[in-house]
Amino acid sequence: MSSLLKETGLLLKEFLEMDLMKSSKLVVGEESLDNVITNVNVMVDPDIVDWVDEGEFLLTTGYFFKITDVEGQMKLIRSIKEKKLSGIGIKVSPYLEELDERVIELARELELPVIELDYNVAFTDIMTPIFRHIFEKQTSIIKTVENIHNDTMNVVLKGGGIKEIIEVLERSLYNPVMVIDYQFDDIIYNVNSKYPYQTFGEGIRKYMKGLSSKKATVKKHVDEFTIENRNVKRVFIPIIAKNNVMGYIVLFGYNKDISDFDIVNGESAANTIALDFLKKLSVQDVENKYKAEFFEDLISLDEKRKEKAINKAGYYKFTREGNYNVISIRLLGSEDDDSEDFNQFISKARYLIDLSCVKSQKNYLISEIGKTINIIFQWTNKDLITKAYMDIVDTIENIFIKKMNFENYRLGIGRIYDNIDNVSSSLADAQKAIDASMTYIDKKVVDFETLGIYKIFCQDNLKEELVKFYQATIMPLVEYDRKRDTELVKSLEIYFNVNGNLKKMSEELFTHYNTVLYRINRIQEITKLSLNDEHDRFNLHTALKIMKILSL
Repeated sequence: MSSLLKETGLLLKEFLEMDLMKSSKLVVGEESLDNVITNVNVMVDPDIVDWVDEGEFLLTTGYFFKITDVEGQMKLIRSIKEKKLSGIGIKVSPYLEELDERVIELARELELPVIELDYNVAFTDIMTPIFRHIFEKQTSIIKTVENIHNDTMNVVLKGGGIKEIIEVLERSLYNPVMVIDYQFDDIIYNVNSKYPYQTFGEGIRKYMKGLSSKKATVKKHVDEFTIENRNVKRVFIPIIAKNNVMGYIVLFGYNKDISDFDIVNGESAANTIALDFLKKLSVQDVENKYKAEFFEDLISLDEKRKEKAINKAGYYKFTREGNYNVISIRLLGSEDDDSEDFNQFISKARYLIDLSCVKSQKNYLISEIGKTINIIFQWTNKDLITKAYMDIVDTIENIFIKKMNFENYRLGIGRIYDNIDNVSSSLADAQKAIDASMTYIDKKVVDFETLGIYKIFCQDNLKEELVKFYQATIMPLVEYDRKRDTELVKSLEIYFNVNGNLKKMSEELFTHYNTVLYRINRIQEITKLSLNDEHDRFNLHTALKIMKILSL
């Protein structure tokens, strides 16, 4: 039986204490007086048992017991117990002097309450006060739910927030309440409360580690945890906005058990808290819009737009002179990368990165454009710049891997430039570093400054010459492999990887030494370049790098 029905029902012992029951008596079932009556039904035919529900109290006369043999009577008693009815009231007289002792003994074994009713009390007189009691309880509880809902809405209308809503719930439910703000990675509670919230919070943090927007459940979750050497029930009620789980209200059965009506109140409050979450998201979206506009103007080729951004730089605590660089994070390859869920994921990533940048106490601006998060930093101490931004990069990696369980990203670090006018150059560096990590260097994080010759090869104005160089050197080998399904390009790559050691090359390719010699000769014949010539060897090695860099 649900606790909702229990809370609105009437205890059997309360029923027996009613004035109308003074002339009736309990035959058996003293140990079951806490059974809850949730409804009343009258048995005219024994088939009624097929249509009753758990918790109902059955009324009947002794007529059935007069015309039915003992086996049939005992079958009825077993059926009533199996259906988990709260009990049975029988008008024994005038049909029988008393119930068969075997029937009474079976009811005693099954702990099924049997009440001998006064024949002069009409069934309607019994049913009416029970229904009135149930109705009054339901009305009272509904009124309580409505009052709590109104109180929480008034909090919002008066400009209050989640903390004030929690205070309302604590007073109404007589239990501790916490809110998990999943989107903004926060746990909110009444700091003025005497409840052991620090201990509660430790358990919540462990729970949150297993959550991501993909894993978050839209159904309430119930579990138990141990505190002060006792088990305490904990109910997680999802807070849903924009069809996504934004967080949870957590109810703790610390002072008393959590009832279904407590959960109903929590669910009502969850809807109100969702409005607060949406408000925070709206503020964040507006802030990001202005930051994105400033960032796009700052990197624009249009001098007027750029100058407009530079004139606004002071608003973000930037000065025209100073040292600037850009860190870009590109999120990749989600199968749901256009969904609202993924957009929420990006917003959360941006928010957490924003928090980490605040802690760094540096002048910065973070902007989300599409699936890329860009951060501009202004530096004052050149000697400490590298360590400072690498500490921030480590923090960002920790956010994605440990907090968000997400590894499909690339991070590029642009070079440091003097003057805010050159932010666009650092952004270009950061984007090229990301491109290198995807095509040339198999690393998640790439600092453009460490790319060596790639810094030259990735320049757009050189691309045409690099393509021509590739065509004149290694392209014939690529085409030969494509037409004949051979692996001469791969063999050439391994040749350079092992520094021209043919024996190691044979081991790497799992081929005979003579096969390696044959392949080397074919490479030289097709490219018309000699691996014994230092200049030709350099050209072939360079051509391989260009092939990877330009994804040719």
